[in-house]
Parts: sequence; structure tokens; C-alpha cells
Amino acid sequence: MLGANTTTEGLPLLLEAAGRCPPEDVGGAPGYAEYLDAIRDPTHPEHERMRLWGPEQFDPDVVDRKALEAAINELSGIWKPRRHKLRSK
Repeated sequence: MLGANTTTEGLPLLLEAAGRCPPEDVGGAPGYAEYLDAIRDPTHPEHERMRLWGPEQFDPDVVDRKALEAAINELSGIWKPRRHKLRSK
């Protein structure tokens, strides 16, 4: 049985997901790496500041599959091919 987000017409489809998106304004890939180092290590000089700055209970390994599937389904609705009306001359 096909799920609601399954498609055969070239529309977006979530196959798998790994990890969580970084927090907004973290500073790109280098900033995200530093953020992860800081929140994982209680002895890191920026640990407390980063813990308070970022989302509460941030776990970079937890994937919110329902939210991702909803976003993909929304894109599918936007990108779905539309029938073109023929213009009469």
C-alpha cells in the first residue's frame, strides 16, 4: 500500500532522514560543529551559554519525521503539475 507522501510522478518524497537541522543563526557548518562540541561537553567554556542560547533539549540525532513528511507533502502540493487550459483564438 502506498503512503500519503508516496509518489510516482516526480514529486518530492522523503526516503530517509538522519540528524536534526541546526538551530537558526548557528553560523553555518563551522558554527554548528562548535555548537555541538559546546553542548555535548559540560567542561567546554561555551557550554552554558550555548545550552541557554539554543533550543531546549536539543538532540542532533533526533529526527522529527512527522514534521519532515508534512513539509515534503506541502512541497508536493506546490510542485504538483497543473493542467493547462487551452486558449481559444
